[in-house]
Amino acid sequence: MNKQPSDEMGVATAGCAIGIGSALFTCLLLYLNGSLVLAVISALKQPEGNWLNDEKVVQCVLFLVPVILVVIEWMMIDYVRTRFVRRAR
Repeated sequence: MNKQPSDEMGVATAGCAIGIGSALFTCLLLYLNGSLVLAVISALKQPEGNWLNDEKVVQCVLFLVPVILVVIEWMMIDYVRTRFVRRAR
């Protein structure tokens, strides 16, 4: 059976749509995780001497933790997807 050019275009379009959707979903997760981390930092910050009063530490935590959370969230999504979704044979 020969593939038609329209079939290849549909596959390419679907791949691009999945890639764009995945990137947008990752951006949403990063935004939510960053907001969560900032809220936790603000809640834990105390006026007395605390390691969260150092701006360098806060900035490092604010940039690293949301990215780590996104990786963990994608691992959980992949686990659930492979656990509960059957693949067509």
